[in-house]
Amino acid sequence: MHTQSAEELTFRHRLEIIVAVLERQPLRTFLDRLTPTQLVQAHEFLWSKLVELHYQTQPREFQREDVTRKMLPSARYQKLQNCDLRLDYCKGVECIWAHPHCAGNKVINNMEVMAEHIFGFFAEGGHATVVKETAAPIIV
Repeated sequence: MHTQSAEELTFRHRLEIIVAVLERQPLRTFLDRLTPTQLVQAHEFLWSKLVELHYQTQPREFQREDVTRKMLPSARYQKLQNCDLRLDYCKGVECIWAHPHCAGNKVINNMEVMAEHIFGFFAEGGHATVVKETAAPIIV
C-alpha cells in the first residue's frame, strides 16, 4: 500500500485543480495553500493534462510555444521583482526552494495561463470536441 508524504500532491489536490479549471474558478486561492514541493508537482500535473487534453481534442500537433508565449517571460518577471539572480535560476525550479513566495507566484501565474489554454479546448456548450476517438481516458 502506497502512503503519501505530507509534501506529495494528493489525488484530491489533482481533482481540485481539474474541477477549478473546468469550472473556470481561480486557481490562485487553492494553489496558495500548497507547499513549494506540491506547487512544483501541481505545475507538472497541469502541464501534463494540458498536453493530454490537447491531443484528445485538437486536430493539430501540440506546440509548446502556443502556451508559453502567453506567459510573462522570466526576464521580465525578474525585472518586475527587482531580482538580480541569473536568469536560468528563475527559469528552472531551483528558485522555488530559495525564494518560495516569489517563484511560487510565477508558477501560479503560469498555471493560470495553462488553465485558460485548457479552457480554450472546450466549445461554448462546455464540451470538448473529441478529435481522436481512440484516445485513452484521462488519468487524474
